[in-house]
Amino acid sequence: MKQKLTLLLLLFTVLTVANCKKEPLLITGSETMHTMLNVIAAGYAKKNSKVEVTVQGGGSFEGIEKLFEAKTDIAASSRPLTPEEQTQFERKGRFENVLIGYDGIAVVVNPANTVPKLTLEQVSKIFSGETKDWSQVGGKPGPIHVVLRNDKSGTADYFETHILRQRDLGEKEYQTFKKKEFTSDSKVVADNDEMADLIEKDAAAIGFMGMGSAQIQNKGKVRAVPYSKTGKDPFVEPTIQNVSERKYKLSRGLYLFYLSDRGKKIDEFITYITSEEGQTMVLKSGYLRSTLSTVEVEAIKP
Repeated sequence: MKQKLTLLLLLFTVLTVANCKKEPLLITGSETMHTMLNVIAAGYAKKNSKVEVTVQGGGSFEGIEKLFEAKTDIAASSRPLTPEEQTQFERKGRFENVLIGYDGIAVVVNPANTVPKLTLEQVSKIFSGETKDWSQVGGKPGPIHVVLRNDKSGTADYFETHILRQRDLGEKEYQTFKKKEFTSDSKVVADNDEMADLIEKDAAAIGFMGMGSAQIQNKGKVRAVPYSKTGKDPFVEPTIQNVSERKYKLSRGLYLFYLSDRGKKIDEFITYITSEEGQTMVLKSGYLRSTLSTVEVEAIKP
């Protein structure tokens, strides 16, 4: 009898543990979106205790690659898919592309750096190595040290096309500079935190990152430089309000990519992140929610 009771208790314990096991949901990709997605995942855990959301970085390219290889449930990307990537995913199943927010890319320097403002052309010349001294752009004399993200970064890809190669100034300028490369003297880092740590220690350094990373996650380590596309339009900082009012010109969308026929858990998480609660978390993380018509800038205040 005692032996039977022991077996029943053991069986009950096994079944209880099995029933408590959470279903995993993996999101991989954009370093810009990493902290924001962790915040949202924590909020989602309170709503759905049966799913455990894990967020991995690596960059937008990494997320897209892992999704194509079926090694992640959702890819996070700070750039849209190329037409070729879109076609590849559509062949795999019911492909979904969801815009969850907007981000301003901040050009960042050490807080002690006195450079007052920068135009797109000035930034392009700095990152290509044509401009080598801070005195050439209104700062104190001294060499400029360029810091870049690695080639898996969606932010770096966007920055290369729209700023370094000057696509934001028009097709004529882009055709003139479309072969321009980042300076070979630059230092390459893996993520925004590594970039912020390096710039904090080097008063001559300059880099770029999402406005949420610059003004929330790495506040105090870096300073976002007021930016103007042409120099004729106002110089403004990358803030939620300036992006929402279209005053800050260096901004882009933030996306989640997934195959919707791969499980209910994915659809439920997407429903949450696009809900009012999820979008408020996007805003509180330092980014602009995707529902532009109902922006609530006050939500970022404590």
